[in-house]
Amino acid sequence: MSRWLSLFAVVPLAACVSAAGPLPGLSADPEQPELALFEHVLTGHFAGAANGPRTCAALLPKPLTPKQERALIERFVRLAPAAQCGVEDVVVQVYDFSCASATVCSGWVTRPGTPATRYAMRFEGGNWRFDGDLRVIAK
Repeated sequence: MSRWLSLFAVVPLAACVSAAGPLPGLSADPEQPELALFEHVLTGHFAGAANGPRTCAALLPKPLTPKQERALIERFVRLAPAAQCGVEDVVVQVYDFSCASATVCSGWVTRPGTPATRYAMRFEGGNWRFDGDLRVIAK
C-alpha cells in the first residue's frame, strides 16, 4: 500500500517537470563557449557525486557574470553561487580560456580529485564539441 502511495505522490511531480520541458543545453549557444565548457564538466561532476559538498563554479581570471552564473545555477540546481563557497567546498575552475575564432576555443578545467584537463572546443552542427587532454601538473 505504501508503495502505491509513493507512486501517486511522484506522478504529479513528474507531470510538472515534463510540462515545463527540459532546459535547453548551454552547449548549443555559440555565444557562450565558457558556459558550454562548464555544462560539459559539471554534468559529469554531478553524475559522479550523489551528495557531496557544496559545489561552485569559477572562471579565472575574469569571473562569471551574474547572468552567466544564474544560467549555470538554473541548469544545475546543486550548484551554489561562488559568493557562498568557502574553503571546504568544491570549486570547479575554468581558466586560461580563449577563443582563436568564433568556432574554436580552448581552456583548462580543474576540480578537486581529478587531474587538470585542457579542452579543445569547436562549434559544429549546432553544438560545442569537446576534446579533453588530461594533464598531471607538477607542484
